[in-house]
Amino acid sequence: MKKSKDQTEFTEETALAFFARHLDGLKWKYHRFADRPVLFCDFNGDDVLWDFNMVARQNSDGDFLLAVSSLIPNKARPERRAAVSELLTRINWELTLGCFERNHADGEIRFRTSMILPGADITDAIAEHLVRSNLCIVDERMIQIMAVLYSDVTPENALKPKPDKPAAEQEPRFDVN
Repeated sequence: MKKSKDQTEFTEETALAFFARHLDGLKWKYHRFADRPVLFCDFNGDDVLWDFNMVARQNSDGDFLLAVSSLIPNKARPERRAAVSELLTRINWELTLGCFERNHADGEIRFRTSMILPGADITDAIAEHLVRSNLCIVDERMIQIMAVLYSDVTPENALKPKPDKPAAEQEPRFDVN
């Protein structure tokens, strides 16, 4: 396959710049190690603060891997690892984008969204989509993961929808004195 001039000039730096522009537009702070094509940031979700990173790597065929990984801040203790693995498998079965992973050695949990494409096909919208979808999925599933990590809730029960409170029973967001 013949590469266009744009693709041969496209680098990991230019690929990573798409992520940086997205974060700059949000006015989010992030940092980077000079020797790796990775940006590091944190995100304050509805229930938990966690770290995530964005990677841009060029493959041997010239295409680029763009990946966003969220690092769940709590590791699965040995006695909860089987339950957490079941939960993540059940969640992954429902997902059409990304996947949860657990390190069998230390219990680390992360969520990854990624794609491989030619440099000329990378856009700001793709970088934004990878970041936004990653963070939204993790935020949506964090409470289920924490329930299985820290209680005897079964993975199946953790995934059951919680009944909504009737509007009359909901707590007001603020009180006027």
